[in-house]
Amino acid sequence: MAVISMKRAYFELISCVIFWGASFASMRMAVLELHPLTAVWFRVVFGLAVLAGIIFYRREFSMPKARELAPLLFLGLMGVVFHQDIQFAAMRTAGVANANWLIAATPSLIAVLGWVFLKERLQPQAIIGLVISGLGVLLVVGLGTKGIGMFQANSFGDLLIFISALNWAVFQIVSRKLVQDRTPAFTAFWMNVFAAIAQTSLFLFYPPEISQIASMSPSCWFAVLFLGCICSGLCYTFWYDGLSVMPAAKVAAFQFLQPVVGVVLAYFTAGERFTPYLFAGGVMIIAGVWMVNKDKRKAEAK
Repeated sequence: MAVISMKRAYFELISCVIFWGASFASMRMAVLELHPLTAVWFRVVFGLAVLAGIIFYRREFSMPKARELAPLLFLGLMGVVFHQDIQFAAMRTAGVANANWLIAATPSLIAVLGWVFLKERLQPQAIIGLVISGLGVLLVVGLGTKGIGMFQANSFGDLLIFISALNWAVFQIVSRKLVQDRTPAFTAFWMNVFAAIAQTSLFLFYPPEISQIASMSPSCWFAVLFLGCICSGLCYTFWYDGLSVMPAAKVAAFQFLQPVVGVVLAYFTAGERFTPYLFAGGVMIIAGVWMVNKDKRKAEAK
C-alpha cells in the first residue's frame, strides 16, 4: 500500500468520524421503512462494492489462503453481520445521541477485556478512568436524552447499542490475533465478502418484508447508500490509511469527535433533547477513555 501524507491522513480520519457520527441518524432513517435485516444487507452490499473498487484500483487484490478462510468468515460474522444487525435493530428505539456516546466507550471496554483475557496490566490511573467511563455509560443509558429511561422499554435499544460496543471491543482484540500477515485492506475486503454471503443467507431462513424495497422513499435510499458506500466502504479505507502512518492510540483519539457530531445531528434530525444528563455522562465517558489511553501510551513508552 502506498504511503500517504500526514495531511491526507488527518483529513481522512476527521472525515471518518464525521461520517460515523452521522451513521446512527441514518440507521434510524433506514429502519423507519425497512426491516433491519434488509437495511444491513444494503449496507454490506454497497460497502463491499466500494471496497472492491478501491482494492482493485490500488492493485491490492489477492485471494485468501485456505488457512485464512475460517478466520475471515469469523471476522465477517462477528464484526459485520452480528455487529450491524444488532445496531440496526437497536436504532428502532435507541437514542441517536445515546448511541454515539456509548460507542465512544469502546476503548475502555477493550482495556477491560485486555486485562481479563490477555493479562494486560492496568495502572491505577487506568482503573480510575474505567470506573469514570463506566459510570458515564450508566448515566447515558439511564437518563440520556429521554429522561429516566432505565425503567422504560425504549432503553432496550440503548442496551443493544452497548452490547454492540462490547462486541466491537471483542472483535478488535480477536482481529489482532487473526490474519496478522495480511494488509488491513485485504482483511476488510474479504471479511465483507463473507459478511455479504452470510447476510444474504439470512433471507432464506428469516425472510423480511421484501416488498418494502419497492416503496422506499428517496430519503431511505440516501440513508442506505450513505451507510454502505461512505460509512462502510470509504470510511474503512480512510481509517486503515490513518493506521498505516499513525500509532493506533493516536488514531483512536479521533473518535472523541464522533459523539459531538452525533449529538448535533440527533437534535436536528431526530428532535432529541440535549439534557444535562447526556452531557455529564458523555464527559465522563470521554474523560475515562482519555485516562485509559494516556495510561496505555505511558506503558508503551516504557
